[in-house]
Amino acid sequence: MPLSKKTDFLGLYSKEQKKIFLFILSMVHRQTDAEDIMQQTAAEMWRMFDRFKEGTNFAAWGITIARYRILDYRKKQVRNSLFLSEDVYRKVIQEFQAILPSSDKRKNALRGCLNKLKESDRRMLSMHYEDGFNYKQIAEKLRASKTGIYKIMARIHTNLNRCIQKTLLIWETNG
Repeated sequence: MPLSKKTDFLGLYSKEQKKIFLFILSMVHRQTDAEDIMQQTAAEMWRMFDRFKEGTNFAAWGITIARYRILDYRKKQVRNSLFLSEDVYRKVIQEFQAILPSSDKRKNALRGCLNKLKESDRRMLSMHYEDGFNYKQIAEKLRASKTGIYKIMARIHTNLNRCIQKTLLIWETNG
């Protein structure tokens, strides 16, 4: 596989890996089994990358491959009564694939809304979501009360949610 193809695969995979894994986990329920299936899926995606059509939905393609790995897994685990019927699995798969495009729209709306925030609000979100600080640690770092940080973060989340909903509505209306 040429270097650019490898780079293309790695870029797409790193961007969409979480969606694919969440799908697998929603269908398998056990973390270790889901991780095994994700590894199998990634290996197969790598082997089949020449078949991926550029410009199509990489996550949906990966989920399709994962679905077959999940079906193989389920055949081996058929005695386990925790599994849902095949019809229920098909419905979950259809629902999950239906929300993939809307989740991309939500991400794009979120990016735009984040850019509208004050720098101090973006910094607090970054501390929490990128640096992994809990609210107590943020309060200590900013020399503020923990209760104050909770209130500020609640306000930021509320404002982001409103902005995302408004943006999606505008996009839908202007369609």
